[in-house]
Amino acid sequence: MPTLRPLPLLAVLLAAVPAAAPAQEADPTPVPAQPAAPAATADCEAEFGRLDADGDGFLTLTEAPRDHARAAIDNITVAEQGIARDNWLTLCSSPHWQSNQPEEGAPFEGANSFTEEQARDRAAAWQITGIGSLALDDKGIWRGTGTLDGTAVDFAIDYRGNVVITP
Repeated sequence: MPTLRPLPLLAVLLAAVPAAAPAQEADPTPVPAQPAAPAATADCEAEFGRLDADGDGFLTLTEAPRDHARAAIDNITVAEQGIARDNWLTLCSSPHWQSNQPEEGAPFEGANSFTEEQARDRAAAWQITGIGSLALDDKGIWRGTGTLDGTAVDFAIDYRGNVVITP
């Protein structure tokens, strides 16, 4: 399985999101959107509606912790109000955004430069909730516990960012 690279997604988001300038100063240049299959678009629309509990058109950290964690991993700046609907729909339809498959053979030993907070973001992005304490072992792998789909799990995060549910 190829290694996921966040740069193309970041470029799409940065092109789609104006800087922190007021709306009237935004660049009017049209942004080429990544085409998504109609089913994926419909699924993303439905998911946004489900997540946007207050109906304001933005996903806050409280409403969508997984998506905020994923944005942090991909170095995507999130507006103060949260992730805007149109930006989230672009992100949601990206195979990179939806991917939660570790590389075969993971977790890999090696020097891990992730901070504990970055490791937590990775776990949250892979839909692990209730994340307990994390420990960096002598092989460079972050290890922790949490909940996935209502089940208590142990997980490992290697230096490549793979999140692996461990026995």
